[in-house]
Amino acid sequence: MRKIVSIAALFVSAALMTAPVFAMSKVPEKLPAAAKGEVLRINCWVGYAAPYVDAFKALVKDKYNVDLTIEITNPTDQDEFYQAAKNGTADLISPPYELPKKPQFYAYDGADPLLQPVNPAHIPNIKHILPVFLHDTTTIFAGKRYGVPYNCGPYGLAYNADVVKNIPTSWNVMWDAKYKGKYTVNNNFPMVNIWITALSLGYTYDDIFDINNLDRVKIQGKLNTLARNAKSLWDGGANSDEFPELSLATTWGFAAQQANLKGGNWLLASPKEGGTAWVDSWYITSAAKGLTKRLAEEWINFMLSPENQAAVVKSQGVSPTVDNVGNFLSNKEKEMFHVGDNEYFKTVALWRVMSPETEKAFKEMWETATKGR
Repeated sequence: MRKIVSIAALFVSAALMTAPVFAMSKVPEKLPAAAKGEVLRINCWVGYAAPYVDAFKALVKDKYNVDLTIEITNPTDQDEFYQAAKNGTADLISPPYELPKKPQFYAYDGADPLLQPVNPAHIPNIKHILPVFLHDTTTIFAGKRYGVPYNCGPYGLAYNADVVKNIPTSWNVMWDAKYKGKYTVNNNFPMVNIWITALSLGYTYDDIFDINNLDRVKIQGKLNTLARNAKSLWDGGANSDEFPELSLATTWGFAAQQANLKGGNWLLASPKEGGTAWVDSWYITSAAKGLTKRLAEEWINFMLSPENQAAVVKSQGVSPTVDNVGNFLSNKEKEMFHVGDNEYFKTVALWRVMSPETEKAFKEMWETATKGR
């Protein structure tokens, strides 16, 4: 999900050459001994597990003859994924795919790793993950796959097609005076607004993830206007109940889908400057032992099934990571969420690990922009 430029191309090319090795090399391991009952602890964003519990328990009972209990906790901030892995209170977590490599959440300490690699042979549906996700090395460490991409979405530009008659073609529409007080933007991920502001000023994907590549003063001025003229700032997810009053919105995708289910007519634009996209992945923590580890891999495979990947669109309003949802989605849904469109996802920038200096600067810039609201 990033533009192909000289340095990035080298990494992608290397990943393409090595991906089959780390993705599909292992053979199934001997099944660990089963207890009469097993517990699988899942720490994930709301909606990623609860709707699927009964079907998965039935699968486990049929395949393993095990009575499974699933315990679900839902974090409100991404650092809770790290804490769940560190404290051993979860077997499975669903963080942004780059989180385990961020310096403040680093999970691969050789003496005490917080995560363990998956065996792709236990996750046959992994072969249907789009190449742009499967070959990205962010979820790979020391030649082994740790994370399995589950869903994804842009920090997208949504527009109310009943009000905005011309499809927006640039992020600069957010600064159009006629939309003052008629849009909403994210608040709790400061970086995303710095990224779109920088893109609107002509910066490229190679620039936006490093504060040293940006004119901080120039971006700050435009960022201040973005924050000041917004009708509202949202945490977690945009408030779809507010959408009838809006013309534009930034969204992970699901708020637009929710607004449409309530009678709205919201669509996602494709700004000419491009955009950024998050990927949430399943990771197995070091706390998962024995059969629990195998059941965690079974869960990942289950969530990559065509039916459950279609539910990523229908229930979550974001994009699936696979290419085989078939007829479970309408053509309109496939188009809106770029389902199976590997070429599209190559045109946007997947979130990257940034330096602590850059993250600190971005946080300070957003605090300045929102001060006094």
